[in-house]
Amino acid sequence: MVVPLLLTLTVAGNVYTGVPSPSARPEEGALMMHTPLGVTYRLGGPMGRRVTANVENWLLPAIDANPRILEMFRMRDREPVPEMMPWAGEFIGKYLISAVQACRMTNDPRLREHVRATIHEFIGTQADDGYLGPWPRFERLLGHWDLWGHYHAVEALLMWYEDTGDEAALKAATRAGDLVCNTFLQTGRRVYDAGSYEMNMSIITALGWLYRETPNPRYLAMMRELEADWQRPGAGDYFRAGEAGIDFHRTPKPRWESLHDLQGLVELYRITGEEAYRKAFVNHWTSIATHDRHPTGAYSTGEQSVGNPYSLGAIETCCTTAWMALTLDMLRLTGDSWAADELELTTWNSMLGSQHPSGRWWTYNTPVDGVREASAHTIVFQSRYGTPELNCCSVNAPRGLGILSEWGVLSDDEGIVLNYYGPCTVEVPHPTLGRIRLTQTTDYPVGGAVRLAVDPERAGEFTLKLRVPAWSTHTQIAVDRRPCDGVVPGTYFEVRRRWQPGDTVEIGLDMALRYWAGEMGRMGHAAIYRGPLMLAFDPKLNSIDSSHLPAIDLARLGSAEVRPDYAPVAAADARFAPTLLVRVPAVDGTSLLLCDFASAGVYGTDYVGWLPAMNAKPAPFYLRRPRADGTVPAGRVLFEWTGYGRSSSMREFRLTVARDAAFRDVVLDEGGIREPKLISTAPLPERTSLYWRVVASNAYGETECFRPIGPFTLDPSLENTIPEQPAASPLGPGELMVSSSLDGDGTPGFGLLVDQRGVSPAPDRHGRPNGAVRFAGTESMIRYRVPPWPEEECTFVTWVQPEGLPTTWLHQVFSAWCRGMDDPLRVCIQGDALYARIEAGGGYGTDGVPLRNGEWVHVAVVRAGQELTLYVNGQPRARCPVLPLLFSAAEQVALGGNPLYTGANECFIGCIDDFALYARAWTPDEVRGAYEKGQ
Repeated sequence: MVVPLLLTLTVAGNVYTGVPSPSARPEEGALMMHTPLGVTYRLGGPMGRRVTANVENWLLPAIDANPRILEMFRMRDREPVPEMMPWAGEFIGKYLISAVQACRMTNDPRLREHVRATIHEFIGTQADDGYLGPWPRFERLLGHWDLWGHYHAVEALLMWYEDTGDEAALKAATRAGDLVCNTFLQTGRRVYDAGSYEMNMSIITALGWLYRETPNPRYLAMMRELEADWQRPGAGDYFRAGEAGIDFHRTPKPRWESLHDLQGLVELYRITGEEAYRKAFVNHWTSIATHDRHPTGAYSTGEQSVGNPYSLGAIETCCTTAWMALTLDMLRLTGDSWAADELELTTWNSMLGSQHPSGRWWTYNTPVDGVREASAHTIVFQSRYGTPELNCCSVNAPRGLGILSEWGVLSDDEGIVLNYYGPCTVEVPHPTLGRIRLTQTTDYPVGGAVRLAVDPERAGEFTLKLRVPAWSTHTQIAVDRRPCDGVVPGTYFEVRRRWQPGDTVEIGLDMALRYWAGEMGRMGHAAIYRGPLMLAFDPKLNSIDSSHLPAIDLARLGSAEVRPDYAPVAAADARFAPTLLVRVPAVDGTSLLLCDFASAGVYGTDYVGWLPAMNAKPAPFYLRRPRADGTVPAGRVLFEWTGYGRSSSMREFRLTVARDAAFRDVVLDEGGIREPKLISTAPLPERTSLYWRVVASNAYGETECFRPIGPFTLDPSLENTIPEQPAASPLGPGELMVSSSLDGDGTPGFGLLVDQRGVSPAPDRHGRPNGAVRFAGTESMIRYRVPPWPEEECTFVTWVQPEGLPTTWLHQVFSAWCRGMDDPLRVCIQGDALYARIEAGGGYGTDGVPLRNGEWVHVAVVRAGQELTLYVNGQPRARCPVLPLLFSAAEQVALGGNPLYTGANECFIGCIDDFALYARAWTPDEVRGAYEKGQ
């Protein structure tokens, strides 16, 4: 077995070994892989050009062009007090992180000296008490996003120390960590009180690194305090939610900044070895990967998780950068090549797509369809005098490129792990064999042939692990021209041998075109890939406009022409030549010339990544539960996998469970499943390893789930709480989703009751005792689980008797709120008027209709086409325009309040009788008839 790799690097005349400092604490929780200290890269091809452009046109000139990036720290206690963004303190830390990473990938002496000088200038601004922020003395660390800024600063200083052994950087980082402890540890103050929870609580991750690097137990004590703060109202509850397997988009704080808090779970695991932290992190990462990662590899919609990779809304570059940092942790923590595949996908598509090839600017939003707009335009509100080019994305986006230095080549207890493919030379230090040079000769990602030369300084034995991408269905590997067997997609292929200078490995990756068929709002569209590259339409390369695209014939992708000649119209058109060109057939007999996503739109044209398409197999999907290595109760077993919306109703699923990973010993095989879930009542063997997989099929073919799951086991000693009904019932008569007569309580006439609290029986509108339900206005609510929210139309109908008008707050009669900007229907009272509202990509609401205390009224809300109509007593009283299609992750609705928020300021006061929710639009005659009949 080969010991972990070490570094011998000359820095400022001193030899730094790269070994952790003598005071560094041993880690109780082991990582499966590590970023070896001292690895150096020389990148060629398109990636090398992008890295060079980033250094020349952003990293080197950025400080001089934006001098207040440092000056704001010197002027923090001077007058006049400058107007800054709450997150201004993050800019220098984010910049330095990416600059240190770029040093590793270029070994550019100009950049290294520039970073050294900038770090020491930054350290020179540190206050006597260790403060590294831009805010006045009286509010240090107590508000804004000040701790968030310190998180980035400390991480940057520790990265520089790790690379160079610069003790001044370590000392500055520890002084900042000490100040955090002095401010909040046993002082009566809490980080929670600083607000901006998901941002400021991310300091837990930096404290974890400090604790591992130094012997100071206060850092761990401070982490424990932050862990306790996670559980307080409004905070993220990251540990408990992750351990319970709650999807990240359903947690209290699903914004992107929370991803840096999730990294704190890895730190806690490394420090304590407690498996629960590892489990919570892996569950969060898996949820994001399966529900929120767009086909470009980008993360987020509207700066957060929404549980829908087909959703509309801005895809912020900062969010994707955070996702890559999280995914790097997942890769090192688990050694799972899935995470490395994700990093490759994101790098080649979303990250390079967010960088203009000139290297001069980065985007804030990199949509799958749209235009590339500089962040300095989209979020110009962040610019200030002295920092005209700075905003959260301009300083953070380069980290998404620089992070390649941390995942391209890794090490483990057996040797070297090769993740990055592309023309390059990488040198990795080894404790006994000297520096091992890995040289790739290839035109990847255009072609799939990679010739890898392995040249250790001295011959010796170690294991070389080669990533086999999950998308490469048929991969060939040969070592010194001898073909290898047992190459499996989505794994690492291990070559254990005595390596000598001049040894070679030939890798042949399957570059056949493939696609991701769209669902929900992307139904009838597809994202097309070749290798790791997603393809896109750019009108610059075609004679038609994006508004007139014909549908691509997915059944004939095999006839696509790869790399046709590119004939630029003028010499200037070759300035940013595409990396890849593919001509694909359309159903009307024409064809489209597509380029790699990162090259689309770079001249200021629009582009399309979700391409109109026909003849598509079912969309790719992931298995959710039971999870791998999980234990579930015997009896009824809930199997769930991803699938979105009623628009995919033409597909069927087949579920197979077996005792072995090869699925030879099958114990359950059930087909004809219409929904992405099944509650199985078939007897399954207990206390034994089981594996499961799902295949989706339609008229155009089959799609197998992304990686079967196993093993899981059934334990008869565990209580089984799986209901006999599915978690969300199918639609009832008239496309009914849920209903209740509300005769004294919330017992459903159709659908599933989740819970009810703070309600009591009341006379109904006819005066009959116990015929209605009264809501007291203090956390009173009745919640129901509903099927997938209808995309095009719906109807809500009920009787309401309000009390306590006019209201001071927003009182919810009905709410389907799921998260910010995912509120598919709200019926509420504000002041003394009734409103119908929707929040989805924007806010939409009717005018108010006045109500009177104690008076029963019939209320109906109908969404049809592009209109939302509020009816009172059978008559349309108010209307507003809405989006024609609405995609929501809502799974619960509530009467009397918000289903996911218990604050009393949203709870209705009064009585409600007879309610129903339908997945179709009622006609005006139906609404009027229901009122007249007293329904």
